Parts: sequence; C-alpha cells; structure tokens
Amino acid sequence: MLRQAVQGARWYQHVARATPSTPPSLPRQRAFTVIAPRLIHYGGPNDKVRFYEQDTRGSQKRRRVDPEAEDNAEQEGVQEELSKLDEELQILKEGPYGPNSPFMMSLPEKDRNIALEALRKHKEEQGKDEPAAYDLKQVFDEELDEILRQEFEGLAMEEENWQSQGKTKKKSPKAVIRQPYEVVPNHSENHAYVDRFNDCLKRVEHHPLDERLGQELWKWYRRCKQAVPDFVESIPDEAMSLLWDPKTSAESATASQAVHIQTLAEDALSVGRSLSTPHMLSYIKSLQNTGKTKEALDQWEAHQRGLSQKKEDLEAYWKLGVRIFSAEGDPQRAQDIALAFLANDKSRESRILIPVILAWGKKPGKEAAAKAWALYLQLKTLLEQHTMTMEDYDLISIGLLKAGRLNLAIAVFKDMMVSGHDPANDSTSLYKAAVGLVGNLQASSISEGDVNKVSLATLTVLPRRFQNRFFYASWMKKLIGMGEVDSAAMVIELMYERGVHPDPKHLNGLIAAWLRRGNAVAREKAERLGWAMIQRRIDTVWARSNSPGESPRPNQDQEVDGARIPRFLQRPMPSANIETFSILLLHYTRRSDEGMTKYLVKCLQDAQIRPNSYFMNHLLYAELRKQDIQSLWTKFQTMSASIQPDLETYACLWDCGKLQYDRGRTAYVSGFPTARALYADMMQWHAQLSSRATSAAREEFSKELYDQIVRCFCLSKDLAGTLVVLCSMRALFGFTPDDITARVIVLQVARSAGVPVDTPKRRLRRLSSTPKSKENIAHVHRLVELLSERKISALQARGLSLDTLDPAEREQYQLEIMTDLLRLIMQRTAVNPNAVDAEIATAATEMGVSGIDLGASLEDDHLLL
Repeated sequence: MLRQAVQGARWYQHVARATPSTPPSLPRQRAFTVIAPRLIHYGGPNDKVRFYEQDTRGSQKRRRVDPEAEDNAEQEGVQEELSKLDEELQILKEGPYGPNSPFMMSLPEKDRNIALEALRKHKEEQGKDEPAAYDLKQVFDEELDEILRQEFEGLAMEEENWQSQGKTKKKSPKAVIRQPYEVVPNHSENHAYVDRFNDCLKRVEHHPLDERLGQELWKWYRRCKQAVPDFVESIPDEAMSLLWDPKTSAESATASQAVHIQTLAEDALSVGRSLSTPHMLSYIKSLQNTGKTKEALDQWEAHQRGLSQKKEDLEAYWKLGVRIFSAEGDPQRAQDIALAFLANDKSRESRILIPVILAWGKKPGKEAAAKAWALYLQLKTLLEQHTMTMEDYDLISIGLLKAGRLNLAIAVFKDMMVSGHDPANDSTSLYKAAVGLVGNLQASSISEGDVNKVSLATLTVLPRRFQNRFFYASWMKKLIGMGEVDSAAMVIELMYERGVHPDPKHLNGLIAAWLRRGNAVAREKAERLGWAMIQRRIDTVWARSNSPGESPRPNQDQEVDGARIPRFLQRPMPSANIETFSILLLHYTRRSDEGMTKYLVKCLQDAQIRPNSYFMNHLLYAELRKQDIQSLWTKFQTMSASIQPDLETYACLWDCGKLQYDRGRTAYVSGFPTARALYADMMQWHAQLSSRATSAAREEFSKELYDQIVRCFCLSKDLAGTLVVLCSMRALFGFTPDDITARVIVLQVARSAGVPVDTPKRRLRRLSSTPKSKENIAHVHRLVELLSERKISALQARGLSLDTLDPAEREQYQLEIMTDLLRLIMQRTAVNPNAVDAEIATAATEMGVSGIDLGASLEDDHLLL
C-alpha cells in the first residue's frame, strides 16, 4: 500500500513540475502569416477584442483566430490528468477495502454489502481513539519526504541534461589500436583515401602475392599521393616495405612493376628518405631493365658510399655492377670488378664471370675473343670443385652464338659433350698441353697473352669424331627444344663453314620450329627456306630428265620488312623431301590458304615425290574443315589407290562420318559410304597390316576414335552394327564401353523410339529435351539397372561379387551390359524376335568381322519386361 502511494505521489509531482504551461513541442507559427499586434490597454470590461490573420498585409482575405486556443487546449489536457491523479489518490486514501476501491467494486453486490458491514463493525470495535490505518500524514513522514525530494531532484536533473548526456555517451572516445604500417595523416581532409589505403595494406600483409591486391594498393597509393598533403612523408617504413615487397619478390619484375619500383624510389628520395640496400638494388635493376642503363650506372656509383655491410647485400651489389657494366659494353670494368670480387673471398660465386665472357664475345676483334676465352677457362677452373652445369654451358654457348662467335660457341658445346667421360678433349686440358703446364690448372695461371701465343684456333679445335652432321644435329635439336631457333640457324651456317652439309631433316626441323613461333618474321624465314629446298629438288629432277629449257621456278613472293634472312640461305640447299612438303602443307591448310595449297600440290608433282599418308591426311583435314564431304571422299578414293592409309586417315573419315550420319546437321551426301561399309574398309586395311604395324595401330588407337566410331553408328540408328562394333573393337584394340559410351548408346536407344518420320531436321538435335524423350531415357536407364542387377545376381550365385573381379573381368562385365541392352531393344522392336541373332551375324559379315565373338543370346528377357 505504501509503494502505491509513493508511486502516485511521484507521478503527480513530476507532472506538476515537469509540464510547462506552454510545452516546447508546440508547432511553430506559419512563416507567411501576419498577426495583428495585441494591445495591452483597451476599453471597459464589456469591450471585446477579436483577432484575425491574413496571408500578406495587402491580402483581402482574413480569418478569425483565437491566439490562446492551443494554450487553453493544452491546459485542459493537464487539468484532466490532474483530476485523474486526484481520484487515484482518494482511492489510495480509502485503502483496498474502501467502498469505492477496485477490489470492493469487483465483488458482487451482496458480497460487497456483507464486506462493508463487517468493516463497519470492525471499526466500531477498535474504538474511536485509534487513528485511521491509512492516514497520509502517517505515510508521508519526514524520512519519506527526504527520499521523495532526492528522487524528484534526480529526475529533474536527468530531464534537464538528457540531450547533453546522450551526446556525451555517443562521443566518448575509444582507444584505437593501429598497426605499425598504417598511415596517420597530418591533415583532417581526405581521410577516406587514407582509410582505403590502410585497408589495402592490411589485406596485402596477409596475401602478399595477390596481384589484384597489389594493383589496388598501387591505385590508392597514387590517389593518396595526389590528394593528401605530405602523404609520402607520413608513410611508415613498414608500409613502404609492403609497397616494395610484392614487386621485388620475383627475380625479374614485369615492365609495369619496374615502373612502379622507379616511382616508389623517386618519391622516397624526393622527400629525403633513404632507401635500404635491397630496395636501392631493385631500383637500379628496374632502371636497367627499362633501358636506362646510364641512370642505373649513376645510381650504382652513388650508392657505393652508403652500402650495407651485410654479406648478402655486398654480393648482390657487386654482381649487379658486373651485369650493368657488361650490358653497357664495358667488359674491362666489369672484369676488374668481378676478379676483385672473387679475390676477396674464395667462397664467392664464380659464375659472376659469365656476363663478362658474353660481353667480351660481343666486342669485335681477336683480342676480345682471346679475353673471352681466357675468362671461360678461368671459370671452368674456378668451378672445378663445383662442376659446370648444363645451364652454364647453354648460357655461354647460346650467348656466343648470338654474338657471332661460332667457333667459340661450338667449343663450349664440345666441352659439354665430353664433360665427365673424355677429359683429354676438354678445353682446359688442351690449354695445359699447349702451354706446357703440369699438374692442376689454376685460374691465376691462365692469361690472355698465353691464349694469343698458342692461337685461339688451336685451343678451340673440334675432335675429328665430332666432324659430322649428327654432332651438329644434336646441338640443333637441343637449341630448338630450348626455343633458340635463330641460334639453331647459326649452327647450320657453322656446318657450312666447317664443310659439313646439312641433311634435309635438319632443315625441316628448323622450318617447323620457325612456323611454330607464329610471328611474321619467323614465318618468312621458314617459307624462304622451304621453297629454296623445293626449288633445289625441282632443279635436280629437271636436270636428271635432261629436259630442255629452265626448270619451273616456285612463285613464293611473300616479303616482310625487317626479316633478317640467315646467310646460309645463299648457299646450296639440300633437296626437299616429302616431310618438307608436308610441313608447308600443314602451315597453308591451317591458314586456309587454298591458293598456296593447290600450288604446293602442283610443285609436289613437278618434284616427282610420291606423297605419303601424312600429306594425304592433311589434304583430307583441309576438306573436312570446309565440311566438303563429297570432295573429301573423292580425294580419299583417288589418293588411297597409290597411298597406304594409316589410322589417322580413318580417324579423319570417321570425323567426316559424324557430319554425314547426323541428319540434323548437314545435307546427306549419297556417295559417302554407310557406317558399316566404312567400318568394313577399315577392317580390311587392318587385316593387311604386318604384325609390327598391327601392334603400332593398337597402341595409337585412342579413346576419342573409339567414341567417335560408336557415335557414328548411334547416329546411323544401327543397333546391330553398334553391338558388332563394341565386340570387335574389344577384341582388336582392347577398348570397352565406359560411362561416355553408355550415355551415347542410351541416347541412341531413347531417341530411336517414337520419333515421327517427318520430324524436321532442326528439331532432331533437341529431342532429348522433350518430356517424351526424358521419359524414354529414364526407361532405358531402368533397363540398364535391371540388367546390371541380373548380372550381379549371377555373380553372387557363383560366390563372386563385382568388387572381387579383376580389371579384365570388369571390362567384360561392362561390355555384356551394353550388348544385352542392345539385344533386348532389338528383340522388343523386331517383327520376329527369333531372327535377332541372325541380323547381328549379318551385320558382322557386312562389317568384315564375321569371326568375332558377339556374345551369347539373351535369355529370360521376359523378366525385364
């Protein structure tokens, strides 16, 4: 009861004190309303003052208003609230058992009267001297007044400071933890750019090799540099490292990364920041890679004073200097630095001499060649404990080839060939014998003067057993495999200089390698070389036949500006062979150059060279790319009369058959054989092969060709032929159906059911997406499952399971599932089911595989119906 009284009192005083006469939330007066000024002193008590408003001072429309109406309404509302509170207080005074209390009013009238009578008697028995039980004077004593006063003062203070306290809570500072690499700008503007930059730094820290993040980081770096004042000065060293590391992690940076490195270095140097030695070396490398060698040398010289004394930094610095001076064409300075670098520490990497050797090789004159060879011998001597690798020999020999030092290059290649098993012919051994040294050869005992005294030709002599085309061919093959086609062409020139005539197959490999490069200059070289060989062949044939007049001249008039034609093309070429014609034919057919293709065929006839199956196959593939089935079949019939086909020939024919048998794709060519006839022709060819050729054909037979043959029979809707193909290719080539084959066969069976005869061709390819076709496919899949379950039951009856079968038995199991499915469908659709086996045997005879095991007849097939 006391709690209810306190709550009522608090609410009453709060409303009385906190509710102003004119609340602040009242709407403001309209902006364009004019109100007449209110006079304070006016006439007698009976006079009345009325107020009006108008939109403007000159407006004729006026409206009568009561300026105190809103205040009066608000006061009435407050009075109503106070009246309610008074009533609640009166009820509280009477207590819960008063006549008007909610409890007493909730009782029925009879019970209420009984309760009131009992209360009246109880009050009389207690006596009149006892005070009322719930007198407010007793409730509101001094202690409670003090509590209420403190409470009301607290409420008033909360109300007065409500907004200010809310703002203070929202703006309370929080401790911000920043990473060491985060940039803190000195100015308040453009914080958004800096925040994005810091966010990119955070992501790059966790994924430093992500190129996309690196590009985004660079984008925000540029924007911040342009928009934020003093941004570069405010970048911490940790952030600068994150900007550098992704670009310098690789040994050779890309062109864009090199530009970024230069920009970072120049920005840092422009604000007086010093670069660490690794970053400065990266900057110098980027200058060298972008062709700014002079600036790279200046920076290298300038950084020598502030060089770090770490061993790895020192070695990187001096190695970079050697490479820069070598690239700049100052091999003497590079040699001095390299030899001083090696003299200070014997454990240092002696391969620093390789760029110096190549730099001397590019210099003209015998003196430069002697210095290059002396350094090469010193390198081999220094690497005696760590034998030179194949990469070392390749790097030096290819570099000398490109520099035009052919004799030095072949001597290096000879050292690679004799390394480890013929030390007597090694260049170091030849030098010791020529100079007269005994014992182990030291690098300090090798001098340029001794090389000149002995004669460089003596030191680079090639053993007699290497003076043959096979030695040079092995070198050419290695160079072509490394992609150094132009260097291989220089080996051809070296062969002519040494009196070794190249074989046509060596030049054919060079032609093919140039054509594989794909650029116009390489293509020009390849075609010039090929047609020069063809001309040589035609001239030889013309001279042999004693024909009068001049031999035909091949018309190959393609010119490319800037093509550096090898010098050996001016020498007598070996005659072209069928491989030369085949390489050029493949080149022209892939470019769809019909004119040059026809002209090449004519030159083949003039050269009196019999084409082979490779040449024929590419002519057929050229027709296949044009989808000219009739022309392809005509050429095959013509050329196969004198040329033995190979497996690739029939692969081309089956690719053509896919177009022919698919009626939804192209027009039907009446002259092209059926799938059974084409398969019979292939089996006839296979039967004529020797045992060695048969084994080769079995190895070359691919899964793609297997699937293509099965697909062609499925497109022909030949169920019996498909069954024969599955069995015969299993016996001849060892292939069995897999999931792809099963899918093709299931689609064939499903599409062959219920297709109207007059279905348009454009709809035949979309039949598998129709509801009826989907239903047929599901039914065929169910048949396959039933056949598989029956096979598994048969295995279990013999005490076996599918998992215990070996690979050969599992392949036979898969084959039997497909053949049983085809037999079942044939029995269902045949007019006479008993004639299915005879139909399959007839198909095998027509296809030339009558002796192949076609499997057993299907029994108890009614269980599957």
